[in-house]
Amino acid sequence: MSPALRLPAVLLVLAHVLAFLSGPSAHAQRVSATIDSTASVVHYTGTAPLHSWRGTSQSAQGQFMLQPAQPDSSRAIVRVPVATFDSGNDRRDRGMRDVTEAEEYPFVTFRGTDFSPVFWGRGAEGYRGRWTVAGELTFHGRTHPLADTVSVRVSGDTVRARAQFKVSLTRFDV
Repeated sequence: MSPALRLPAVLLVLAHVLAFLSGPSAHAQRVSATIDSTASVVHYTGTAPLHSWRGTSQSAQGQFMLQPAQPDSSRAIVRVPVATFDSGNDRRDRGMRDVTEAEEYPFVTFRGTDFSPVFWGRGAEGYRGRWTVAGELTFHGRTHPLADTVSVRVSGDTVRARAQFKVSLTRFDV
């Protein structure tokens, strides 16, 4: 059984929404933001045959733009420094950095290139919805396709995006 890394990603973006939501139709609103690494977090769960663990990184970087009226124009990039993954066990974290060759491959990067709104609308607390997002995940110098549904909520100048997906370390030659 190969180890797996389960990455339920929760990104809190407390940056200003660059193109504020305005206009007549909720379906035509553009949301653009830069990830605030001081307020964002990525949670992950690792599993191995004899144990499992949870950890976080509070160093997510990147930006995204959602274009409901023109989904093909939507883009996202999220980068997380491998060295910032913290499971609460220094020995395990050092081993993880060695095995993933964090000095040579310092980031896990997702580039979203194919977006489709499942639902997008305005509620009492702002805009919210779900998007199907596909793109490429690069980890340990290897790049593979990744698709998932992302929940997005916009309230004032806060954007919350949440996605959960599995990453096989073996697939990325770890």
